[in-house]
This record gives sequence, C-alpha cells and structure tokens, in this order.
Amino acid sequence: MQIIELYINDTKVDLFDDESVSITDSIQNVKDISKIFIPFSQQFNLPASKTNNKLFKHYYNFEVDNGFDARYKANAVIKLNGVDYKQGKIRLNEVSLKDNI
Repeated sequence: MQIIELYINDTKVDLFDDESVSITDSIQNVKDISKIFIPFSQQFNLPASKTNNKLFKHYYNFEVDNGFDARYKANAVIKLNGVDYKQGKIRLNEVSLKDNI
C-alpha cells in the first residue's frame, strides 16, 4: 500500500482516507511537437480540516484579509511513501460548503 502526502507551500495538507490522486504522465518526444506533454493530475477533493482551513485561510469567507488567493497557483509536492514523487503547481478550483458553513 502506498501512502500519498500532499504539501502545498511547504505545509502538509490533510487528505481523505479514501481519496485517490490520479497523475497522467507521458514520455516526451521532442522530435514530434504534437507528442510533448507534461504530467498533470485529475481534480481531487480535500476535507475541511483545521490544517486545510489554516492553509487556505478560510477561502470561502471573502471578508478574511490576506486569505488564500485562488487566482494564483501555489507550489506543491506529492510524496509517495515519504519520497518526493512530483513537484509542481496546484490550483484551487472550487469550495463546497455544507449547510452554508
């Protein structure tokens, strides 16, 4: 079993226990420009935990000053079993509220 960890701006975020992170990766072929791809992941969800709310600075509440700005991508690292697997950028797409809280 592999243990997946996600770090955003050097902060470990909480993941759902049953959440899967799917990464598409391909080998680059520089001779054929149409076959050059970069690795990317599919969208995944993060739980509303104290750690995640602290990192995203209660993104859902627009009245919070200096909160997380989703217009810009943040630095991220995906670790598998404690070893760096991929480094890149991550973007917050949306926030889902339960009972408007």
